[in-house]
Amino acid sequence: ISHGGVSMTSTASYKWILGVGLVITGLFAGTSGMQLIRTSELRKMERKILEGNTFFALGMLLNVAIGPLFDVAGYAFAPASVIAPFTGLNIVINTIIAPYTLGEQLTRRRAISAMVVFASAAVSVFFKKTGEEKWTLERAHEILIQWRVLVYLIFFFAWYCFNVFYLAWYRSGSVIRGFSLGSVAGSLAGNMWCTRVAAVFAAECFAGHCEVWGDWVAWAVLLGAVFFALTNLPYMARGMQKYDSLFM
Repeated sequence: ISHGGVSMTSTASYKWILGVGLVITGLFAGTSGMQLIRTSELRKMERKILEGNTFFALGMLLNVAIGPLFDVAGYAFAPASVIAPFTGLNIVINTIIAPYTLGEQLTRRRAISAMVVFASAAVSVFFKKTGEEKWTLERAHEILIQWRVLVYLIFFFAWYCFNVFYLAWYRSGSVIRGFSLGSVAGSLAGNMWCTRVAAVFAAECFAGHCEVWGDWVAWAVLLGAVFFALTNLPYMARGMQKYDSLFM
């Protein structure tokens, strides 16, 4: 199908490329932010408090504002199934640069673990549905009232409580506590459905179609996107301050 000499398929491809590019930029920003947070703790250990506080503020800025901004913009142009294989790139980036920027040791076990995480994200594209999902207000309604959503939320809340009220109480510096902090941060940040749908609704509004924002579901989705984007940050920051970035 063509419109004005440009095929609809070609236009969609350009949007997907732009979306992936924006998300990858956000991943670079997020990885840089995590590196800065870890650097801030190392500077404080050297009693360079002002320098450490500056690095921490810059790291949080990249993770709170700049990185999520690129993520939301990317999800407005490309479906999550297309973006998902690239979300593991931050693991690869961090694995490559951390030994040079932070002086951390890249062991064989850490390298294999990083590649397993990246490969798992990459192969997820083979499990996506055929065809692009059209996210409308009606479709969002339909998804939210499904029983599997409630079951997912119950199990997710149980997993969160298990970490926060049990594993996180292990002594500071222990492997289990580090695992817990990383798991909670990753579990919260990994809930991207709200981000994807909110980005689509926002893009429609910028195009002059803001009717969806008259419905409570649109605001609930937006609240969910903000919640998952921000609540993971304290756990990530605490983990990066006390553990190697390659471990987290």
